[in-house]
Amino acid sequence: MSYNVREHSYVVGGLGVTGQACVRFLLQKQATVKAFDTRANFTLVTDPDSDLDTEMQAFIAEKVTCTALSEDYFDGVDTLVLSPGLALNIEQVALAQKCGVEVIGDVELFARLNASTSGATPAKRVVGITGSNGKTTVTLLVNHLLKSCGVKSIEAGNVGRPVLEALQSDADVVVMELSSFQLETTSSLVLEAATVLNISDDHLDRHGTLEAYIDAKHRIFDNAKSAVVWRDGEFVAPYEQLITDAKGIAASNAVSDGESNEESLASKNIVEYGLGESTTGFAIASFDGDDSARDDEQSLYITFKGEKLIALSDIHLAGMHNVLNIMAALGICLQLGVSPALAVKHLHSFNAAPHRCVEIARVNDIRYIDDSKATNIGATVAALEGLAPTIQGKLILIAGGDAKGADIASLSPYLTKYVSHVFALGKDAHLFEKSFAHTTRVATMKDAVKAATRLAAPGDVVLLSPACASLDMFKNYMHRGDVFKQDVHDLLNLHSKNDDAVEATS
Repeated sequence: MSYNVREHSYVVGGLGVTGQACVRFLLQKQATVKAFDTRANFTLVTDPDSDLDTEMQAFIAEKVTCTALSEDYFDGVDTLVLSPGLALNIEQVALAQKCGVEVIGDVELFARLNASTSGATPAKRVVGITGSNGKTTVTLLVNHLLKSCGVKSIEAGNVGRPVLEALQSDADVVVMELSSFQLETTSSLVLEAATVLNISDDHLDRHGTLEAYIDAKHRIFDNAKSAVVWRDGEFVAPYEQLITDAKGIAASNAVSDGESNEESLASKNIVEYGLGESTTGFAIASFDGDDSARDDEQSLYITFKGEKLIALSDIHLAGMHNVLNIMAALGICLQLGVSPALAVKHLHSFNAAPHRCVEIARVNDIRYIDDSKATNIGATVAALEGLAPTIQGKLILIAGGDAKGADIASLSPYLTKYVSHVFALGKDAHLFEKSFAHTTRVATMKDAVKAATRLAAPGDVVLLSPACASLDMFKNYMHRGDVFKQDVHDLLNLHSKNDDAVEATS
């Protein structure tokens, strides 16, 4: 069914980056639109290259409400486009629904418009990536690999670019990072491939229960043509519908060359990956007798259907969790027709997003890794479990900040198993002292870096992975990571005066 914005009357709820992008888009399409914001004051995000900013200023002056709404406000309105930062249970949404107004998000608006394109502007092919951790890395990596292999693609969604901007681009493929907040207002998005990378307790203040959070994440599979699934993950496989549909397709299609229905299903609809050995999907295997191998670690390879793709020793992204991220990205590319053998050739040119388990320096074979983006316990657990198998020496952790009410004690088994010592700072540093005996509280990041360096020896890793929010001491997690990097590099300069064996990476 064709969808024309001029046939609808819209309210945009929330005027953050996403809400303002929706307003700009609807104004450009000459749609009937007004907006509300739950804040008494907000700042317009201006685009110096846009002719719409003058119109936006007029729109904000005339058609934005920041006070309580009445039922009359929704007279003649049929669609509320709700920003992901606003929950579905706020009073403005309840009022809109009482007035018979449909509530959608910008991703759902994208989906309807994309399905309506034809002729000279065919629908864009879309892939969707969600999960508690790693989704930005996988989104950026998929986009990088596709573009490197000649596919005209663009990343959008929770990664930063509003999806409606991607709709107006010349890209053939849109790689979407989708949060649970975006997915809960999305119902008709058709995806070539979908993945839930992992699930851990997160955003329960918004969703209420883990089950509701999982249900929101799993909406990504509702209209997906295929799924890319971590075979050892909990709550990450699609529910029965996709599997049932896939079996029906496999049974109805002629299977050539003696291929079984199960093999056809695996190749056409579900691609699995994991760190164990497997002859289907993506896996890890050791190839004994490899001339290039210098030790056991260097004989380990990512494989696809049992065939070598790349040695783990040739991967510059730190940690086994990033090996999983690479497999997921390769699986998504495969579903878009790009072979893993071709895509993997472009891994070396990928620059990881800052503050996500990135090695920022190496001194005397001591590695310093910035994972400041780990603002919750699940993210830190992923970093510890991912890095530990790759470390020859000790793992020294810098952590702390605002725990946001999370149970830091739940981190204790992972600290005991993987970590030699914790240097804790910030508002809730005392919680780490209670949870792990080998913890020292420090006042500043500089103190943490100095103390960790004094304790470290060749082969060790100093990891910033706070498991906490940053706002108690820093502007945001980016600022925290930048301070860590600066303090490490200051230390490098001290070492470099008397030591030629200094390597810094950025």
